[in-house]
Amino acid sequence: MNTTQLECFISLSSTLNYMKTAEQLSLSQPAITKQIKSLEQELGARLFDRTTRSVSLTQVGRQFLPEASEMLNTYYHSKEWISNFSRKAPHSLRLGYSDPHCMNLVSKVLKELLPSFPTLHPSLTFDQTDANLSRLTSGQLDLILGMRDARFSDDNIIFRKLHEDYFICVLSKDHPILEKLDFSSEQKPPVTSELLWEYRQVINLPPYLMKHYFSRGHRIVPVNDDLDNVICINTNEAYPLVIAGFGYSLIPEHLIMEHPDLVFLKWKESPHSAFGAYYRKDAGKDKSSALAEFLRIAKNLYITKP
Repeated sequence: MNTTQLECFISLSSTLNYMKTAEQLSLSQPAITKQIKSLEQELGARLFDRTTRSVSLTQVGRQFLPEASEMLNTYYHSKEWISNFSRKAPHSLRLGYSDPHCMNLVSKVLKELLPSFPTLHPSLTFDQTDANLSRLTSGQLDLILGMRDARFSDDNIIFRKLHEDYFICVLSKDHPILEKLDFSSEQKPPVTSELLWEYRQVINLPPYLMKHYFSRGHRIVPVNDDLDNVICINTNEAYPLVIAGFGYSLIPEHLIMEHPDLVFLKWKESPHSAFGAYYRKDAGKDKSSALAEFLRIAKNLYITKP
């Protein structure tokens, strides 16, 4: 089956006249007849009833007509976007991320990147960091944003630190901790680990790190195991749980987004962790690429801190 056959069939279905179809398609009548017969032979069914005086669609022809139209439209639509794609020489950027709140930063970078790369086609993949790292090593992604994973090592993959992240304590506006802090000065007071210890925590922990995290013997954030803490898999889940009163949460700086029902305070003893981008070593060699410019903008971009 080819497009000429489909065009002849669709046109003849409309005109029910071989001469008019030939004029529409700039073909001879014998050529139209040949294309219709070859299509019927390929499908194993008559599409038209023909007499010396009239042409009409068979039942099969009437049922096949919308499908034929859809196939032809799909072909021309695909041909058009592929032609535009090749002509405009677009820049693709396949980016992976593991927390929905990371899109706040991604959107800021892309906004600055777009004027320099007007034909940019970003492709975004939301998944766990380990799954995205697997995609990166196999060439399915160009870039991954996230915290550095100390367990990952690959000589062909580079991690570029963009920011040294600290953890921010996120609380609901009616959390009892707030009553123990002094808000008389212009600067918000920090919270301490000692103060946090007696309160439930909403632990923001990706599933692939869970076993590793609880078997380490030491943790990057304090967890009082005597309390009924709640575990969630990303910041998108942590925020509503904190608002609902299930506890406070400690969130990396780059994932913080202001919310009217939440209070954001510095955690005084917070450790720091490298936030940045993973990319393949060979891809980083082209300093004029969209990937290189994305990294430059992300490095220089001001990340709002609470």
